[in-house]
Amino acid sequence: MKDGEPLKKHRLFYILIVVIGVLAILNIRLFWIQVAASRNWTEHGIDLVENSVIQREKGIVLDSGRGDFYDRNGRSITGLETQVLTVFPIRNEKLEEGKENNAKIARILQVSESVWTQFVESLKTPQVWAIDGKNITLSEQQSAQITALRLPQLMVTSLKQRYNNEQTASHVIGFVGQDPERITRQYTNQFHQGELQLTSQIGGAGLERSFEPWLQGIGATSVSLFTDAAKRPLPGLDARIVRPHNDYYPVKVMTTLDAAIQQKIEQAMAKLQIKEGAVVVLDAANADVIAMASRPEFNPQHIDLQNGTWANHALKAAAPGSIFKTVTAAAALEENVARADETFECNGALGKYGLTCWNKEGHGRISFREGYAKSCNIVFAKIADRLKGAAIEDYANKLGLNVSVGWQGNFMQDSNFREFDAEEKGQIFAESTPMEDGGVKAQSAIGQRDVMVTPLQAANMVVTLLQQGKVLSPRVVKEVRFQNGRLMEAFDQKSVEGLSKGISSGTAKRLLSWMNDVVDHGTGSTLRSAKWSVAGKSGTAQVADKEGIARVNQWFIGYGPVEQPKYAVAVMVQNMPETAANKSLPLFKEVMDILATVQ
Repeated sequence: MKDGEPLKKHRLFYILIVVIGVLAILNIRLFWIQVAASRNWTEHGIDLVENSVIQREKGIVLDSGRGDFYDRNGRSITGLETQVLTVFPIRNEKLEEGKENNAKIARILQVSESVWTQFVESLKTPQVWAIDGKNITLSEQQSAQITALRLPQLMVTSLKQRYNNEQTASHVIGFVGQDPERITRQYTNQFHQGELQLTSQIGGAGLERSFEPWLQGIGATSVSLFTDAAKRPLPGLDARIVRPHNDYYPVKVMTTLDAAIQQKIEQAMAKLQIKEGAVVVLDAANADVIAMASRPEFNPQHIDLQNGTWANHALKAAAPGSIFKTVTAAAALEENVARADETFECNGALGKYGLTCWNKEGHGRISFREGYAKSCNIVFAKIADRLKGAAIEDYANKLGLNVSVGWQGNFMQDSNFREFDAEEKGQIFAESTPMEDGGVKAQSAIGQRDVMVTPLQAANMVVTLLQQGKVLSPRVVKEVRFQNGRLMEAFDQKSVEGLSKGISSGTAKRLLSWMNDVVDHGTGSTLRSAKWSVAGKSGTAQVADKEGIARVNQWFIGYGPVEQPKYAVAVMVQNMPETAANKSLPLFKEVMDILATVQ
């Protein structure tokens, strides 16, 4: 045995003694903590031997933590906060006391005692007080009265509801829902890191989808109640709200929309019973979207993916009819194939291609300029005969048609980010269509055949004329800000990229004056009664519905006030019966009157 071995053994023995002593002290301390807790809980009627399990009631999510949308004035579009009553299904040992409390609560909530009792007895998990599945908002007085009762099974909480029952700009905002396949495909890293589950709610359409990666937030706010195994609340624990603490999230998406204008336009569409169609209002100075409304109506709280009501018709291409004559007129003026004062003979039919004028008796001798004001098909068919089909398509592009015009560019490492989800670019000629064929050109020149335009493009075409030929790129979101107000990302105003040189300022000004003729003495003369002076162009397109029944799309595009234009507007009433009264003109007037009133 070596000389140092006995000394080492003694040291190890002493260390072992010390460790055992420390463990003994800890065990004694734990015992006294348990005894103290047992005495404390026993005083409150809790037997730790019989009820050794402490559990937390399944919580209620009060706020998903998802970022919200705001209008141009800072008004919240999503995320309405209301005071609600959260009810926990706990056991009440004192029957008489429970009956008395139920009577008090029912009086406060202004319902019968049986309605309240039935709600409470049906609970298996915590729920927000609701009638017929609709959460009930508490008044300040009700909130104070319920809080004063100091009942552990009740808690007044602030609930953040993503969408209102009548959600403003619902088609623009879109919806959230479960999409496991897309989560695993598009958000693979977040899924593997546990930030998203297969059951997570993500943006399914609209801005909810476009801005999904930045709307997700960092966690939900929830409320839970701690009980024993017998569903009795534990003193000192009670109901607790758990929320993430962060100065930066959730983010605020600042849109260009004016919520007040948007709501009034939606109300006007309802008053006129517009079942299918769209309205787009753009700022004449920069093409910002002030309002964008779509029909059929869509409730993001009750989504039916099959019926398609969630689709934004403002971004869907449709046959434009005579509003497309603006393109044909621009091409003719720029290419010098017709003078403004040149006259044409309209007898109601062209005599070839089977093309007729809407005025069956004909307009007689009529000038090019008057042909635009009175929307003469024959004039524009004859002018189309002088143009190349390629020229018609080229000038459509110069005016921002046949291309996606919505804001797109770099955003948070996405070089192809688009603000507008599912925006269609429309078309002028189908791929297989012989664009130089005379009949094709005649039909296309008046906005029929293959021509398809979105209401967003149509409104932006008016902005292009007001900007003397410059094609701006409409945006509906201008900034994303952190919760503390600090700027995260800005979407600067920009022009549509990749287009050839636009039309001349002279042609743009001339077409704007022709639009004034339309209202002064043409097809839009009923608009002379609007609250301010307006100008524009009408259009009626022949279409067929899914069953092959003949229908029409009714359009009117224009601007106002004429003296100092502030807004460009496009309205489309879609798939109307051929014999139905024109609703596009009264809808355009309603929109312009709304805009005139808010000034």
